[in-house]
Amino acid sequence: MKKIIGIFTAVAIVGISIYLLLQLSVPEQVLHAPELANTIGETNEEWLGIFLQDQRIGYSFTKITHTESGLTVESITEMVLLMMNQRRSLSTHLYAHTDPDYTLKDFIMELKTPDHPTKLEGTIEGKKLILTLHSQGRPQTQEIMLTEKPYFPEAVEEVIRKKGLKPGDEIRIPYFDPTTQSSTTARIKMVGSESVDVRGENTVGTRVEIEYMGLQSIMWLDERFTLIKESSPAMGLEMIPLTREQALTEIKPADVFDLLTFFAVRIDTPIADPASLTSVTLELNNISSEDLDLEDDYQKIVNTRPLVVRIDQAQLDVLPSITLPIQEHGEYCAPSVYIQCNDPRIINKAMELARGSTDAKDVTAHLIHGVYSYLRKNPTASLPSAIDVLATREGDCNEHAILFAALARALGIPTKIYVGLVNLDGSAYFYHAWCAVWLGAWVPVDPTFDQFPADVAHLKLKEGEIAEQAKVLKVVGNLNIILRSTSP
Repeated sequence: MKKIIGIFTAVAIVGISIYLLLQLSVPEQVLHAPELANTIGETNEEWLGIFLQDQRIGYSFTKITHTESGLTVESITEMVLLMMNQRRSLSTHLYAHTDPDYTLKDFIMELKTPDHPTKLEGTIEGKKLILTLHSQGRPQTQEIMLTEKPYFPEAVEEVIRKKGLKPGDEIRIPYFDPTTQSSTTARIKMVGSESVDVRGENTVGTRVEIEYMGLQSIMWLDERFTLIKESSPAMGLEMIPLTREQALTEIKPADVFDLLTFFAVRIDTPIADPASLTSVTLELNNISSEDLDLEDDYQKIVNTRPLVVRIDQAQLDVLPSITLPIQEHGEYCAPSVYIQCNDPRIINKAMELARGSTDAKDVTAHLIHGVYSYLRKNPTASLPSAIDVLATREGDCNEHAILFAALARALGIPTKIYVGLVNLDGSAYFYHAWCAVWLGAWVPVDPTFDQFPADVAHLKLKEGEIAEQAKVLKVVGNLNIILRSTSP
């Protein structure tokens, strides 16, 4: 599979952020499937156009070389998007090696945006994945234990070819996407020959269905296992082979895709002044609650058929007074490759904003307002890290959330990252990231809008870092929201 889900997550970064890893095992038929020979030294190059809702947003170039030790893969993706009426470019550059069985051995992935470069290195040693993020001149390393060595997107056609898969075969493989840093099991099903439309022209290819993180991608391959087309119908995303000249053709300003409009979810009945409400009840249609985080201390599922949730405003005055550092939920005070709460620069800024207070609610209020005031509100396509945001002092909801999480954890306030939807004007919900802090209950807070607690216009869909948040993509284009009731 050409990284179509990873690419879409990179597109969705303006509303979603950061990291998790989980590995599942490979069934026996994967290990013992027949193999086809490859020529050592053979190099394949591929140029693909990336289309979102039939509108070209960029291209992908991949070069794969067969060596005695496995594959050497280089992949470049370039995209141009419109974010809040501002043109933004997003580039990824992946360089990776595999072992002879085409499982991932190591990789370097760079995500390049103006003023926000990110470099992530990964190496697999035995059953251990070592991730190292380079941001603002200082590396942050995290080790993750695996159960099986994973495959990765750029090598999937080569795996299908090497295993000699044919129509009717179905396998499951451990699968890692460097773009989202997510890992789980991918299901690959060889369906059979069929006609496929490629930009108005019909051609025949073998249909291959791939399911990953609850999303389905469809590939059509020719007799040499070369991609004819890849599509994710639920997301309206397609990747189609082009010539180098076609792929590199500049996207005119008038043709740049409006990302904010794409991620808007209209509501049947507008909500008057949603920030003033104490409770809102919503019916969520065309999605499943499976693999979403729809319940917490202030958001509850009140009905399952249809799916209905109620969101209540947190009442701070009923929560206990707590002195920092908080001893509970210590895992949410720990650093990660993006939440560098143990970095001296983060610790110093957190102490500055806390103003000497040790009262948890008081410090939370200082941090919320401090992050809100410190950052310029600027749409940013990046994989934000806390120390990068601290240095550049700009960003959208992702940058506000990641910096707040690091500052709060640095002072001993357990903090989660939430991702979901927020209703800004009453008529539509937009993808958004915010946080929750433990103050005797998990209280939602929003540093982007200087809200403590966050208002009931926030609908949480998922909590966690990027790989967990990527699972929200399965609701894109499907979710329908009906207003059931509100309380002033």
